[in-house]
Amino acid sequence: MTRHAAFMLLATLLAGCTTASHLRDSQATAMYRGNGSVQDIAACVSAAWSQKPVHLVTNVLYGGTTIEIHMNDRAPAVALVDIKPVSDKTVASYYSSFKDDDSWYFEQIDHCVTATPAPN
Repeated sequence: MTRHAAFMLLATLLAGCTTASHLRDSQATAMYRGNGSVQDIAACVSAAWSQKPVHLVTNVLYGGTTIEIHMNDRAPAVALVDIKPVSDKTVASYYSSFKDDDSWYFEQIDHCVTATPAPN
């Protein structure tokens, strides 16, 4: 029984990774460029998205931050935003496989990228 549970957990984790990777293989739904830092824009997006009843997963990696949207803590990612420094700007790329209208989510990214000032 323990082997079966471990296999199911591994399959679930791999399914989530595959979905996020699959999202990035598609064309970005929206892209935004701004002057704010990766950390400040990611904090803004995370705060905005946390107003909705979804499960967020944040991955801070060398050179950027990814925030994934999951419908619950066991579901694969249905959308994500990659926030990375590119030259002297910060670029936020939104990828989505939502079945419903998700414009609210990328409008929040637009607001965060636009409203977040450049670091001093």
